[in-house]
Amino acid sequence: MQVDKASRAACLKAASLNDAVTGPPIRYSDRLLIDARVVTGTWPQPHMKGAKAKMLCLYHRRSKRVEVQELAYPIPPAPQAMIKDVWWQAYSIDGKPVVSGSEVTLMLGSDGKVGGKSGCNGYGASYQLDGSSLKVFPPMIGTMMACAPNLMDQEQAYRALMEKATIASLTTDGKLEVVSASGATIRFTKK
Repeated sequence: MQVDKASRAACLKAASLNDAVTGPPIRYSDRLLIDARVVTGTWPQPHMKGAKAKMLCLYHRRSKRVEVQELAYPIPPAPQAMIKDVWWQAYSIDGKPVVSGSEVTLMLGSDGKVGGKSGCNGYGASYQLDGSSLKVFPPMIGTMMACAPNLMDQEQAYRALMEKATIASLTTDGKLEVVSASGATIRFTKK
């Protein structure tokens, strides 16, 4: 118990963070007599403006030496795995709601192919996704059935925006946004 208090106090001091809090001791190495703790707080330097900090503290039980090193906050997983191989349904194209009764879908396959349905026609093309950077390679090839005029207008707008797609990203609430080179956005939910 005494070692626990000593390692906690030593880690708090060595981390030199504002509002520092230590996590519970982590069994790191009994053979080397080392305990570990994660210390969180905020950076004390004015230019850091109170940004969060996380440190790994190693406490050597025999020598009472303390070593700390910064731990990176976890980076959210890259969205590709969550975006690919999932059917998405559009609910807004360039700020306009999808025509009532119309289905506009998107699937970014792991095989580098994009496909789906827009209005009353299906489509397919190739794509490349690097991080959130998206490139759909025209032409989008698909069926060309005659549709009602409002569906044809929606379909043409959708295809024009998709062929110039530049960004695909997930919002915090799990929706997909595809942004075109013009800045127009197509918003999707999981189907």
